[in-house]
Amino acid sequence: MVNKNRTTTLELLSPARDKETAISAINHGADAVYIGASKFGAREKAGNSISDIEKVVNYAHIFNAKVYATVNTIFYDNEAEEIRKLCYSLWNIGIDAIIIQDTGILELDLPPIRFHISTQANNRTLEKILFWEKTGVSRVIIARELSLKQITEIRKNTKIELEAFIHGALCVSYSGNCYMSYCSTQRSANRGECSQPCRLPYNLIDNNGKTLIKDKHLLSLRDLNASSILPELIKAGVTSFKIEGRLKDSTYVKNVTAFYHNQLNKFIEQNNFYSRSANGNCTIAFEPDVERTFSRGFTTYFYKERQKDLANFITPKSTGKLIGKVTTTDTKHFLIDNNQNLINGDGICFVLNNELIGTQIIGKDNSGFIPQDMKGISVGVEIFRNRDLDFIKQVEKSEIPRKRDLKIDITLINNNIILKANSEGFEYKVIFHVEAEVSNNQELASEFWKKQISKSGDYPFIVTEVNINDLKLPHYSASKINELRRSLLNNLSSEILKNRLTNRPVSEIKVTDYYIKNLDFQHNVSNQYSKHFYKKRGVEIIEPAIEAIKKTGNKKTVMTSRYCILFELGMCLKTNGKNIELPLFIVNNGQKYSIDFNCIDCEMTLSV
Repeated sequence: MVNKNRTTTLELLSPARDKETAISAINHGADAVYIGASKFGAREKAGNSISDIEKVVNYAHIFNAKVYATVNTIFYDNEAEEIRKLCYSLWNIGIDAIIIQDTGILELDLPPIRFHISTQANNRTLEKILFWEKTGVSRVIIARELSLKQITEIRKNTKIELEAFIHGALCVSYSGNCYMSYCSTQRSANRGECSQPCRLPYNLIDNNGKTLIKDKHLLSLRDLNASSILPELIKAGVTSFKIEGRLKDSTYVKNVTAFYHNQLNKFIEQNNFYSRSANGNCTIAFEPDVERTFSRGFTTYFYKERQKDLANFITPKSTGKLIGKVTTTDTKHFLIDNNQNLINGDGICFVLNNELIGTQIIGKDNSGFIPQDMKGISVGVEIFRNRDLDFIKQVEKSEIPRKRDLKIDITLINNNIILKANSEGFEYKVIFHVEAEVSNNQELASEFWKKQISKSGDYPFIVTEVNINDLKLPHYSASKINELRRSLLNNLSSEILKNRLTNRPVSEIKVTDYYIKNLDFQHNVSNQYSKHFYKKRGVEIIEPAIEAIKKTGNKKTVMTSRYCILFELGMCLKTNGKNIELPLFIVNNGQKYSIDFNCIDCEMTLSV
């Protein structure tokens, strides 16, 4: 798909829980992966050793695919040296960029490397993104809450790379500004330890103590799916398209990556001024379907401005794909209204009395499907499949290595054989002295040489063309020609990796004034290095991060969200909320949060 004459390269960026998932993502169409090191990543349970990340880097770089390391938690003063050493270790193994939240990292003695500013830095205004551009970081991962219109405006006024989420779980709070987990469990989201209190059921209570809504997952959002507006995101100026899910398994990552890989390729086929940023061809041995792996139901969130049905009040669990309505039941069986098949081991679920019920298929006979439990399954009930065993097996078997196209020219000059390789624009040649007599039958020799040279085995290449530019081929055995080919491919691989390391771009950090003078705790300044970063840039007052204070003291905002419970319930204060007794509260297991509504900016805040 790479065309050097095109002007804009697009990057599909996939999550990697571990080395195996990262390689699977690259094989299924990722142009880049992001992966956590052993510490300081925003997903504490998705850490990896430096040696494993190095293996990912070496695999990715053959295809010009990139590897980004997440070092995007806030840190304390006593951790600064550990972070500095970690960044050097990552740079030494060839990481293409480090994703950061804490500005204190930019004050450390670091190697020449690219920095991407995490969405945890709350990048939702033009002023903020302009600041990062002037500071010299290479990319901003924009807030999920931005609309297409806002992204377009940012692109008109900046040149910095823009990365946006296109699929996966949504944080109900502006990223980096959620302290629910820390205040309720002492597990800080900004330290990679989020306990996900937003996924719990809550009661909604008014100022008189009246329960308006009982035991609903009021803060639990559906999953993002931006596939329907991918062309609009591209035209708005986004060039990196990020899939959320560093805790997801490889089946999910392969499926979702392959799905968006196909979507981007379809767009590029119809738009000549775009190309993919990585090289190589991917062979996908299944039909991608994002509803057939983890899914809470989908939304485009705020890309298309404010809308309802952002949340799933019934469950935070995966519901999977709707497969049909029940048409017939008896004491052991049920049938559905289409040709969908269910097999032993499939998980199904359905909603009964506003509660998600799940069971497993254990058999099938002439009377229909046999679930482990028939309770609640009746005519008219919609059945979802949330564990698709046949699809899982298809995806698990799909692991065909990625391959680069390779053309080889063979020329003989002055008793030397020159093997010249061209792999999708990357050229390399090796020269060997001829050690045999000229073959008597050049036609047979040519066929023989082409056959042997075309073999690529386990190398990351597929030979698409062999040209012989001289008819005086020497009489070589198969083993001798294979030896020449292996030498060429080994050297070609080494040169591609060497070139990738040598030409890694670098962020040049500069000092430029911050756009405000006073920082509250939501800027998450947890160490002297971050404080120094802002002081150098004209900030006068800096309130420490909640995690640095340890005790929150007076009432604190623990979440700021563009999502609004009342709007979701059809009770927007701007339109029909006159009879609502404010303030409102949500309560779970004794933990109570007050809700404030900023209707001017259409934001909701939770406080304790």
